[in-house]
Amino acid sequence: SSKKFWCFLQRTPSKNSNLPMNDFHDWLFQKQAFVESVLEKNLPKASDETHLNEAIKYSVLNGGKRMRSLLVLAIAEIVEAPPIAIENIICAVEFIHAYSLVHDDMPCMDNDDLRRGKLSCHKKFSESTALLVGDSLQSIAFSLLSSPSLQINPKNQLQIIHILANAIGIEGMTKGQALDIDNTNKKISLDKLKLMHQFKTGALINSACLMAVLASNNYDKKTLDIIDTYSKSIGLMFQIKDDILDKEASQEVLGKTPGKDEKYNKATFLSLLGITKSKELAATYYEEAVTVIKPFGDKAYYLASMAELIMARSH
Repeated sequence: SSKKFWCFLQRTPSKNSNLPMNDFHDWLFQKQAFVESVLEKNLPKASDETHLNEAIKYSVLNGGKRMRSLLVLAIAEIVEAPPIAIENIICAVEFIHAYSLVHDDMPCMDNDDLRRGKLSCHKKFSESTALLVGDSLQSIAFSLLSSPSLQINPKNQLQIIHILANAIGIEGMTKGQALDIDNTNKKISLDKLKLMHQFKTGALINSACLMAVLASNNYDKKTLDIIDTYSKSIGLMFQIKDDILDKEASQEVLGKTPGKDEKYNKATFLSLLGITKSKELAATYYEEAVTVIKPFGDKAYYLASMAELIMARSH
């Protein structure tokens, strides 16, 4: 369940919705609910013709942390952007992320039976269905970003589409996946490991954050550069935490099979640096992230809080 992600922060949100939402806890719960509703609204409707739509819904609405979407919404607190553009960016990013996980879990890749505590898509449905789920979600994502209803200037919209396409392709996520496969059973340098994860994990996080800035019709390059640096630090911190949790967390907490990195002799921050130095490196990237956004002042409150939350996550 995604609620576990935030369990260390849980308390009862304010019941008076007319009050200003200055508190991160209230913001968090409200935005999580918003993301789920937006995703459901934009998923393909149920169909009697095929169970593909059901499999797509199963793969998207399965208790994800929605970390990338929350980062988009935290950036939307800093820049002014049309709500419809932010909604479509959120859906595009979550659909792409879901597609990557569905394909990751397949027998030809990581071969995992569990995802977020439930059967992975290919185990619940079939391998062929899982393949088509990923293909479909990628297509839907670009359909949403190319919609005429985004209310942003065409140049920005084209740049948004271009950024996401690059982030998930041969110079982004799929390159990172290929490097991960190629580097299995190999000892690689720290620089090569960082580069691999900047592609595999960081590229989608980075693109989500940059797209949120570009959704504004009045963004400036300084803001884009700050968010670029912030999101790259967050991406590496997130991956280091992933490596640590694969070693330390239980299957119940993690929602997937732990210990697979070590079992399959994957190149990880832990295998290269050990657990203590890995935690120190994650802390360094956290400090970089919260320091670079200081020029935004109070507007960066939610963005800084998101960095803290990702650093402290338990799965």
